[in-house]
Amino acid sequence: MPWRWLIPILVLVAGPAAGQAPEPTPVPTVVFPFELADTSGEAASPGRDARIALATGQLARKLEQSGRYRAVDLAPLAAKVAATSPRYNCGGCWLDVARESGADLAVLPAVHKISTLISTMDIWVADLRSGQYVAHVQGQIRGDTDTAWLRGVDFLVDERLLRRPPP
Repeated sequence: MPWRWLIPILVLVAGPAAGQAPEPTPVPTVVFPFELADTSGEAASPGRDARIALATGQLARKLEQSGRYRAVDLAPLAAKVAATSPRYNCGGCWLDVARESGADLAVLPAVHKISTLISTMDIWVADLRSGQYVAHVQGQIRGDTDTAWLRGVDFLVDERLLRRPPP
């Protein structure tokens, strides 16, 4: 009978994806550069600016690779971004720049260096429509090196931020 051939065709067309939720669309997200609040009283460590750029790049890549976020380029707004520093203590002065970027979310990372051995890394995620923070993750890193900062970013994104429901 001809209908016997119809069942295998329907199975192939519907396949295992039938009934599964569609992949979420990545949310346009602006990732501000890491900021450093250094209260250690120590001399600036060699490569500090490069370390900040390296950690910021790693954060943006990991968020984008998760599929939840689509990085929005802040380069065209570099002067305005610089004028918002320090974002961790400016009362939301970064909001207008983030909104101007066309993003829906903003990621604001910061490191508080207490000593060469102890720093605290924070990552805040803000909804730009409401201006409210929708996520905050924090952890301590040991050492003021590229490796320590990158491990901090990896841990906070993989083990804390991405384990939360998407904002």
